[in-house]
Amino acid sequence: MKTNVIGAGIGGLTTALALEQKGIDVDVYERSAVLTDVGAGISLWPNALKALYQLGLRPALDGVSFVSMDGAVRNSDGTVLSRTTADQFIARLGLPVVAFHPADLLAVLVDAARDIAIHTGHEARDVEQDADGVTVRFANGAGARGDVLIGADGLRSVVRDRLGVPGGLKYSGYTAWRGTAPFEPAGLMAGETLGSGQRFGLAPIHGNRVYWYATDNVNEGQREPPIETKTRLTRLFGDWHQPIPELIRSTAEDTILRNDIYDRDPVERWGSGRITLLGDAAHPMTPNLGQGACQAIEDALVLSHLLSTGPDVPSSLRRYESERIPRTRSIVNASRRVGALFQVDSRAFCWLRNLGLRMMPVEMTYRSLKDLGGYEGHLNR
Repeated sequence: MKTNVIGAGIGGLTTALALEQKGIDVDVYERSAVLTDVGAGISLWPNALKALYQLGLRPALDGVSFVSMDGAVRNSDGTVLSRTTADQFIARLGLPVVAFHPADLLAVLVDAARDIAIHTGHEARDVEQDADGVTVRFANGAGARGDVLIGADGLRSVVRDRLGVPGGLKYSGYTAWRGTAPFEPAGLMAGETLGSGQRFGLAPIHGNRVYWYATDNVNEGQREPPIETKTRLTRLFGDWHQPIPELIRSTAEDTILRNDIYDRDPVERWGSGRITLLGDAAHPMTPNLGQGACQAIEDALVLSHLLSTGPDVPSSLRRYESERIPRTRSIVNASRRVGALFQVDSRAFCWLRNLGLRMMPVEMTYRSLKDLGGYEGHLNR
C-alpha cells in the first residue's frame, strides 16, 4: 500500500511515522521549501505524549521539553482562581502536561522520519481519484499517485477544499499574539490569567525560555506594524501581575506573532473513497483546551492502525472517520465554549465566572481534565 500525506506539520509527520511502523509505504509532501514550524510554544497533554512515546520518541522528547510543576488560572491582579499541581495531575492522568518550542518538537519528528521521503516545495493544487488510486498534483508541476491520500495540510486545507467537505472558517471574535522570551523559569507558575475580554497565558519551555500568548476581543483582520505591537500589548497588560509585563518587555518585537483565531463547525464526513483528512484539516479547533496538536496525534495512531488492519482502503478510512469524528466534535465544541467564557468582557459576568472557578471542587476539575487529556482510546493499536 502506498500512502501520500499532504503536510509535514506535527500531524502529518506523526502519521507518517505511525504508518511506517505498521509497514506501510509513505511519502510526505510539504508546500514550504524548508521544514520549519512557525510558532512560539506548544503544550502536549498526556493523551498526545503517550501516543508519541508509543512510537518510541520519549528519549528525544525528554531532551527538548519542560515540565511545569504547578499550573494556575489567575485574575489580572494575580489572585489564584484555580490551581493544579504536577503530582495531583500525574496521579490522575498518568503524565504531566509538557511544553515545547514548536521548532524543537518538529525537529524530533523530522529526525525520527529520516528514512521517510519528505518532499519540500510541493504545494498541493488538485486531487483526483479513481477506483485504483489517488493522484495529487502540485504547483511545481509534479504529481504523485498512491493508494491513499491523507490531507494533513492545516486550517486552510487544499485537500479539504478539493473534496468539497462543508464548513467554512468561523472567526472566534478574538485575536492572539504569541511570543517567546528569555526568562529564568525557576519558580514560575504556568497557566492563564483572565481579564475582561483579554487573557494572558505562559509556560516555561526548554532553554530558559518562556512561551506566552495574549488575546483580545477585536474585529477580524486587524493588524499593527511590529514596532507598535509591544506598545499595544503594554497598554492592554502593563498593569497585570508579574511576570506578564516583564515577559512582554523581554520579547523582541519582530518575533511576536499575531493570528486571528478560527475554527470550523464539526462535520459528518472528512473524506470519500481513498482520501481522508487529519488534524486541523479535518477538525480545526480554537486553542483554549490545548488539544489541536494532541487530537492530530490521536488521529495518526487510529488511522495507521485501521489502514494496516482493515479489509480495504475506503472502508478503513470511513471507520477511522466514524471513530474520530465524535471525539473531535466534542472537543471542538468544548473549546469554543471555554473561549466564549474566558473572553467575556462584561465585568459583572467576569466576577461571576471567577467566583465559579474559585468555588469549583478540585476533583471536578480533574475529572473534566481526565476525560480530555487522560484519554487512551487511540493507544496500543
